Amino acid sequence: MRLAGAVDIGATNTKIGMVTEDGRIIRRSTMPTKGTEPDQLVDAIAIVLRQMLDAVADERNQVAAIGIAVAGFLDREHTMMVANPNLPSLRNFALRHAFEERFELRCHLEVDSNASTVAEYRFGMGRGASRLLGLTLGTGVGGGVIVSGKLLRFTGECAGDVAHIVVEPNGRHCTCGARGCLEAMVNSAALSERGGSRKPADIINGAKKGDAASISAVAETGRYLGRGLASLSPTFAPEKIVIGGGLAAAGDLLIEPARKSYDELVADDFRGKVSIVGSNFDGWEGMVGAASLALASLD
Repeated sequence: MRLAGAVDIGATNTKIGMVTEDGRIIRRSTMPTKGTEPDQLVDAIAIVLRQMLDAVADERNQVAAIGIAVAGFLDREHTMMVANPNLPSLRNFALRHAFEERFELRCHLEVDSNASTVAEYRFGMGRGASRLLGLTLGTGVGGGVIVSGKLLRFTGECAGDVAHIVVEPNGRHCTCGARGCLEAMVNSAALSERGGSRKPADIINGAKKGDAASISAVAETGRYLGRGLASLSPTFAPEKIVIGGGLAAAGDLLIEPARKSYDELVADDFRGKVSIVGSNFDGWEGMVGAASLALASLD
C-alpha cells in the first residue's frame, strides 16, 4: 500500500499524519504553529513525522512522498509561501527544501485551500462534481476551485484570495487591511466575538447542545457565509460548494443558514441549482489533500 506523510500548516495549529493513497488517515497529531521560528517549526514537525514514518514503514507499506499544505500564496515553483498576513513568519522561507533536507523523500508543497478541495473532490463530499468550489473556515478563510478535474491556478498558485470580497461594508476589520471581507465576517475570531469571546469549539458545542446564544452566533456566521457564496457563484459557476475547516464542525447549524442566505441573494441562474454541503473530514481535509497530491498530481 502506498502512503504519504502529510503536513497541514495553519495560522494557529499544524496537523501531521500519514495518509493512504485512497485517502484514509492512519496516523494523526496536532501541534501549535504560532510563536515558532521557521526552522524550529520544521524541526518540531519532522520529529513527529519521523516517528510516524518509522511506525508504518515495512514490507507491506511504501512511503512514497510527503505532502505539505500551507495557508497562503505560493511561488510558481512551489518552494515557498510568499503571502499570508496570518502567517508572516513563514513568508519567503524555503519550506519545501527544508522538508527535503530532513527526509529522503519527494516533497510536494501546496496551498492549503487547494489541498482541502482536492480531498473533497477525490474522497469527500465533492466527488463527481464537474465544477467544485471548496471553502475552509478557520483562523483565515481559504478557497479552492476545481473545473473538469483541474485545479484553478490564477493567483498565488490557487484561485486567489476568494474570501476577500466585501460582504459587510461596516463589518470587522480584516488582516488584509480592508473592512467587512468574507474572511473577517466568518472566521474563528468573528464567531468568537459573536459568542461572547468564547472559543469557537465551545460555541459550536454549545450550539449542538441547544444553547440559544451559541446557536445565534453560529447562524449569523452562516448567513454571512451564504452572502459570500452568493457573490462568488457568478465568478466560478460551481455545481457544488463544500464548506470545510474547523468551523464546519457546526454542521447544519452553520450550513442551513448559509443555504437560506444564499438562496435569498444569489442570481437566478444559480438559485436552487447549487448544492452547498459541509465537509465530512472534521478539519483534516487539508492534510488528506496534501498527501493525495504528493502521490498523484491533479495538474
